[in-house]
Amino acid sequence: MSTVVDRLRTWQAAGGPDLWQRSWDRAISVVEGPLAGYEIRLDGVVIAEGAAGLATALYILSAEHGIDPDQVVDEQVRELYDGEMAGEERQALWERRLAALGHDLTDTCDPVVQVWTIITHTYTTPGAAWDDAFDASMTRWGRGYTDGMTRLRTRFGISL
Repeated sequence: MSTVVDRLRTWQAAGGPDLWQRSWDRAISVVEGPLAGYEIRLDGVVIAEGAAGLATALYILSAEHGIDPDQVVDEQVRELYDGEMAGEERQALWERRLAALGHDLTDTCDPVVQVWTIITHTYTTPGAAWDDAFDASMTRWGRGYTDGMTRLRTRFGISL
């Protein structure tokens, strides 16, 4: 079984701009100790998406501020994840920022867009099929980049 860090390195290996690669390097260096050996099963996928969200946040912030990803501080990342903002609003804000950096969010060949598409998929309840017999402990709701970041912070104590 592959690990969360294996998944992150696979996404990074897809390529992209130099700043994107350096953002991946920083994100992986932040999470690889606490997540050493953590497998992609159960919530490992969500946690990997949270770490990919961190790489994306580092990329956006370092590009906008003209700094290296190593210079981005935790407060900047927390502001980007503003807890008071609705999920759709936050996603639209990040997408505007990615577009301002030259990414066409319809370009499926862009490695940044490829990861963004994965981590922003919104998982919803199954609607009418939902009942108490369904095991909610094995499900996921929301977007991976936000839910995964919450898990990284609360369960693993990860911050910059």
